[in-house]
Amino acid sequence: MTYFIKLIGLHLKSKANVLAYCLMNNHFHLAVEILVDGKEVSQAFSNLFNSYTKAFNKKNSRTGTLFERPFKRVHIKNEDYLKKLILYIHKNPQKHDVVSNFSEYKYSSYNSFLFEEKNIIISKKDYVLSLFENLENFMYTHTNKDIEQDLSGFENLTGINKSLKNKFYHYIQDLQDTITSKLEAIDGKAQFHEDIWERPEGGGGRTRVIQDGDIFEKGGVNISAVHGELPETMRKHFGVKEANFYACGLSLVLHPKSPMLPTVHANWRYFEMYNKQGKVVDSWFGGGQDLTPYYLFEEDAKHFHQVCKTACDQHNPEFYSIYKKRCDDYFYNSHRNEARGIGGLFFDYCKASEDMSMENWYNFVTEIGDSFLESYVPIVEKRKDLPYTEANRTWQEIRRGRYVEFNLVHDKGTLFGLKTNGRIESILMSLPPHVQWVYNHHPEKGSEEEKLIEVLKNPVDWI
Repeated sequence: MTYFIKLIGLHLKSKANVLAYCLMNNHFHLAVEILVDGKEVSQAFSNLFNSYTKAFNKKNSRTGTLFERPFKRVHIKNEDYLKKLILYIHKNPQKHDVVSNFSEYKYSSYNSFLFEEKNIIISKKDYVLSLFENLENFMYTHTNKDIEQDLSGFENLTGINKSLKNKFYHYIQDLQDTITSKLEAIDGKAQFHEDIWERPEGGGGRTRVIQDGDIFEKGGVNISAVHGELPETMRKHFGVKEANFYACGLSLVLHPKSPMLPTVHANWRYFEMYNKQGKVVDSWFGGGQDLTPYYLFEEDAKHFHQVCKTACDQHNPEFYSIYKKRCDDYFYNSHRNEARGIGGLFFDYCKASEDMSMENWYNFVTEIGDSFLESYVPIVEKRKDLPYTEANRTWQEIRRGRYVEFNLVHDKGTLFGLKTNGRIESILMSLPPHVQWVYNHHPEKGSEEEKLIEVLKNPVDWI
């Protein structure tokens, strides 16, 4: 934990001032003053977690991720709230019965305010003490048992509406930061360009697009939250006369430059429908992730599907087989009698039932979202330096034409965006920059290209 504190100071220097902290065995709390834009500080946190994970894994002879989910953040809007938050952070070890007296705990910032020493809170020490008027009152406020009552249930006073839609929207905000930071690091050249947009009928989104990189020719990782009156076409689809809706989600597509790297698509979304009185009358989760290779590496296909299965198995051992089949059925170009790619997961209309509450579905969908980088990044790192020819590139562009056909003819997400007056640039972000439609093209017999086509004609059980 001492090393983690050291890394906090190293990675957040000039990015954020630490006001208070507490490190526990399975979680930690930080109160910080942000000094730079949100994307830059998110990258700093990502670097912090990666650095600590590498050191921890090396010391303990292990591999894999260490932090279960992207970090959660809360915007603190007033000093009274901040004061209560600092009290909560410092008393956390006692609350969780780690120590009988929080002041004895070594891995919180409480004692840093009592003694003259250099530490990661030194730059804001005087400011924090001023919230409590002085050091004496700082100590009194922390140790007076009567004040404990003011902190009861503090975890519910996060400043965030705890409705499921807000909870999920904050999740996809964090996930977007995590994914874009990692992809920029892998590409090494290109950075995501961000557009904040608003929908006239209600809501908006945050589009992030990467182009002309060393690895990614074009890609986008977009989040949106839109609401308002359900359009007539959607009312007919859902069989309702009048209704308002709310929909939020993260959608991503990555088109690598090399034909040896697969295109990948993923999205995770939440939908609510309301009656005239504004009461939720229906809600569900949906999403999935799928892989579209141009040259088939069976090892990569197995890896991608194994990560999907592992994530599903955490919640129901039957989910993978069910949602794998739905993915094979959905991402299918029926007018070509072939799949778009080698599949993955697809689930929709995941509603509350006897077996699964909406909270259970939230946990499932976020598990899948958290697994995305693990499913795709190792494939990129393994294949990114493979050589390829102009003929390989031509084949890639021909297959991209099939990708475009599916998105414009069959994809529900694209159609929903167009029918709800979504932002066109964000909706069509999924289309690749260079595509070919060659008349009556057929790959050479016995070629690697033909091998891919044969696999796409019939779904494969990769696990």
